[in-house]
Amino acid sequence: MKYKLMIAAAAMGAVVALSAPAYAQDLSGFRIEARGGWNQSSTDLSLPNPDYDEDNDEPIDEFLTASETESDIAYGAEIGYDFQIPYGPVLGVYAGVDFAGGETCAELIEDDLACAGIDRTITLGARAGLPLGETSMIFVKGGYSNGKFAATYDEDVTDNDDADAGDIFEFDEDLGGWHAGGGLEFGLTRRLYAKLEYTYTSYGSQEYRPDGADEDSDALEIGTDRHLVVAGVGLRF
Repeated sequence: MKYKLMIAAAAMGAVVALSAPAYAQDLSGFRIEARGGWNQSSTDLSLPNPDYDEDNDEPIDEFLTASETESDIAYGAEIGYDFQIPYGPVLGVYAGVDFAGGETCAELIEDDLACAGIDRTITLGARAGLPLGETSMIFVKGGYSNGKFAATYDEDVTDNDDADAGDIFEFDEDLGGWHAGGGLEFGLTRRLYAKLEYTYTSYGSQEYRPDGADEDSDALEIGTDRHLVVAGVGLRF
């Protein structure tokens, strides 16, 4: 996949860095960048099986599950500050925001439909880089992610055009999670750089029930993660 190719390229860059001669480098300072690329969102759904009976001799799954993925275009921006230890590694902090579509939908019980997606992600984190020459580096990154999550659940899609159509339950919230990744920054000039980066983000799993439902009632469990591969252009100050 695309992000595996990016990791392989990063590994090759590390070999080059270890064999390169020392330079009078300084990658310290504030930076700002714009980026765009490819996003793949994955959703895992789980719902208690209404036909399950532990006393039944026939094997029936206790939970109905489904997994779906969706790819879409992503775009965003990042600001950060880097400090380079003299003739050593680069340490930095950053904050960023990315936008992408990629809503996924799946059927759990016959004629139902569950959909979920995250269309905005805010990131806060730290990174460490190994310089390549005077203006480039290979780096790893990780930190906190906050995603704008939205989901819907329709218990019966066949009655949506009826006068007495059933309810479509909607859920939305900001989810906290974590991210990790890495990439390459290529110096175009001493201040301008290009970037290739891969990031994995996980938001874990959450349970959702219709408003007013009892806490002991069956809950729809939704787990979400994403793979993000972007190219970007940035400016150092």
